[in-house]
Amino acid sequence: MPALPEVLTVLIVDDDISTLRELEETIDDAHVNLQFADTSNAISRILETHSIDLAAISVHEGTVGMIEPLARQLRALNSPVPLIALVCPEPQSAAHAAMAGVDGCARIDDTRTVKRLLASQIQQMRNVRTQVEALNQVSDIHERYNLLLETSSEAIAYLHQGLHIYANPSYLEQFGYLSFDDLEGYSILDLLSSTDDQQDLKSLLKSFSKGLLPNAPIAVTGSHADGSTFNALVEFSPAHYEGESCIQIMVREQFEAADNAELQQELEKLRTHDLLTGLLNRQAFVNTLKQEFEQTGLDSDLAVLLVSLDDQSGLQQSIGTSATDQLVVQTAALFNQAAERSMLPARLSDHVFALRVWLDDREQAAELAKRLVETFSGKILQIEGKSPTVTASVGLAVGGKQVFTVDELLGYADQARQEAMRTGGNSYVRYRPSTDHIGDDTDEQWAERLRHALNNSEFRLVSLPVTDMEDDDFLLNEVEIRLRAEDSDEVILPSAFRPAAAACGLSSELDRDLINRLVQLLAEDTAETNAANGWLLPLSVSSLSDSSLIKLLESAILAKRLNGRKLIIGFSEADVREQMLELQRFISRFATYGVRFALLDVRLNSRVGLTMKNIETSYIKLDQQVTVSLNKEKNARDLLKQLVHEANENNTYVIAPHTDNTTDLATLWQAGITLVQGQFDQEE
Repeated sequence: MPALPEVLTVLIVDDDISTLRELEETIDDAHVNLQFADTSNAISRILETHSIDLAAISVHEGTVGMIEPLARQLRALNSPVPLIALVCPEPQSAAHAAMAGVDGCARIDDTRTVKRLLASQIQQMRNVRTQVEALNQVSDIHERYNLLLETSSEAIAYLHQGLHIYANPSYLEQFGYLSFDDLEGYSILDLLSSTDDQQDLKSLLKSFSKGLLPNAPIAVTGSHADGSTFNALVEFSPAHYEGESCIQIMVREQFEAADNAELQQELEKLRTHDLLTGLLNRQAFVNTLKQEFEQTGLDSDLAVLLVSLDDQSGLQQSIGTSATDQLVVQTAALFNQAAERSMLPARLSDHVFALRVWLDDREQAAELAKRLVETFSGKILQIEGKSPTVTASVGLAVGGKQVFTVDELLGYADQARQEAMRTGGNSYVRYRPSTDHIGDDTDEQWAERLRHALNNSEFRLVSLPVTDMEDDDFLLNEVEIRLRAEDSDEVILPSAFRPAAAACGLSSELDRDLINRLVQLLAEDTAETNAANGWLLPLSVSSLSDSSLIKLLESAILAKRLNGRKLIIGFSEADVREQMLELQRFISRFATYGVRFALLDVRLNSRVGLTMKNIETSYIKLDQQVTVSLNKEKNARDLLKQLVHEANENNTYVIAPHTDNTTDLATLWQAGITLVQGQFDQEE
């Protein structure tokens, strides 16, 4: 999406307001803001309250006394502002403008010249700002690069004609110098000598002037400031320093293989364990799981559990950034109380901890998840003189005879953990993608379970906010129901019970429950419900032909329990492809009440463009797998841009699913997507 031109402010000075209207028509640029002044006091007031980019004065008998003071004021600003004179046919008018030293002049009755002059000045201002912004970006990159050099653990220096002109702290430490002043002007030959009789460093330095650099690292002997030596490998590469061409060298000390078994063991621990908590790090945890998959396969059930504290941002604000490490350490201590060493306890990321368990009985995983929740529930930490009470959310994913990869299993567990957080925390969620993957439950058992949940009000309404990356005031709430029995901490996701409901013929019943819960929520008339720009209500395709549900929805709109203009009804894009006539009739009926429509779970390879040509849509929401495929499939980004283009042609906004990856957010924004579903969902 190309960046919009920056808005420029132009000051128009004249004692006749009609000049302003004429120049508005002449400039005809929506990104130019005109300010009008007819007196010296008005000029001063505008210059105090506005940032002026360009000024134009109509020079005639009534304004000739203002031109010189205006020119002085504009030149006195921190950033001098150009002044254009629009003169009358009388020569005295142009003479006054010339004496004031204006930056441009045109006869006010020559509309074409005035337009060309103003357009030229406005474009010049934008070019200057673009150049300044580019220079600032270059300066910022330069500063960040210097910061990386200064903080790098690699020993790096720059050479010009074989002499040191820069060395970072690691380089100084490597050779035993306290500051660069002690090293400045030294030749590289004073610090390094060749360990290979066939490699002459003097000849090598001479070849640098011809642009010839070694393709591979060279073995050398380094000399410390105290005269001691060490073995090292040195790499040479071309570089620039403060605008001058030079040579960058990187020195890596070489150590002999340690014979001490204890030292080898300590090095291995440093490589595989988190330094702060002593737990396995992510790489070691994932590598171990992959090895176990290859050796064991999935003859046994494998469970992965992910744990994190609830309201992490609130805790962080309470204790302060400086106490983050203490928070992690105390969280790890609680985590270890419920974990066993055989479960491979690991720190997966900043605040997420992991376990893996091979199961004889799947209920073992649920018992462990409950134990983790109970271990954290209501515990009091002591950090920096503060004692916050904490709870935790646990995500559980079980891989049985269905083939999972390690990455998929971790992803499913993390989705379940986030779902536990969304539904209030202090609980666990077991990821269940469909009824085929959750043991021996049959459709009949699911039907009994769902009817019991409907009869006993065990569903919970959850709102998932959709925000605009470019508009802080935009808020769209998608609503869904979660199955959470009163006597259980387990939350069952719609991806588990929705397919079962369809097989049992209960999809419309669940939709009806969802509508009633939304009506109940909006009846509370809270600040949160009023703040939303719209409510996205996902319905199943079976509701298209359910006359009783249609009447329920229509009566709620007519009774103003639902605001039709704020209601967006969504259907799964894959489900409605074969129900286009029913969908058109449904849309035609509810569009009269201002209701808008959305296509949900849209994949990159779907032919959604054809669907949008047949129905009026306001939104399409991408499937969760779209963001995953952006980093895995070569043509995913091109397909995404094409999809966004088709949506724009049909006046349809695209909603992206939740992502924690800032790189994916940047990719979505570059593709023209600004609407993104948030993470912190709210339960009714």
